[in-house]
Formats: sequence, C-alpha cells, structure tokens
Amino acid sequence: MLKSEGSYGARRKRSPVGRAEFPSALEGQIEEICRDLAVQVKRMRQLHEQADELRTTLREWAGPAGADSLVREPTNRAGRR
Repeated sequence: MLKSEGSYGARRKRSPVGRAEFPSALEGQIEEICRDLAVQVKRMRQLHEQADELRTTLREWAGPAGADSLVREPTNRAGRR
C-alpha cells in the first residue's frame, strides 16, 4: 500500500540545524575509519610482500625438483593466484 504524499513530505522535512549537525558529528568518525583502513591496507601489502619473499626463499632452498611439491601459492575464492 502506497503512503500518501502528505505523510511522506512531512516525514522527509527536517530542521536545517539537524542536517548541519549530522555530517559534522560523523565526519571525525569517518576520517578515523579511513585512517585505520589505510593502515590495515599498508600492513596487508607488507604481509603479501613477506609471503612472496618466503615463497621465493623456500623455492630456492628446496631446489628445482622439490619446489613444486613443497610450496604452492594459495588461491583466492575466484581460483586465481
């Protein structure tokens, strides 16, 4: 059942003060989340680099014959390496 235009319009109207306070109150939290995400992305890159270095070292250590059986690169959910 559709609501009448009158009730929708009345509910949608807000005071200008409320709209101005809402974004400014959340802006700091959003910026903090963005900073945290940037730190986590940087850490994930470092971990990927370390894993790549470890794979390379293990392949060198195992030699050409044992490298394929010793270390296999994990695949993601899409099946890509």
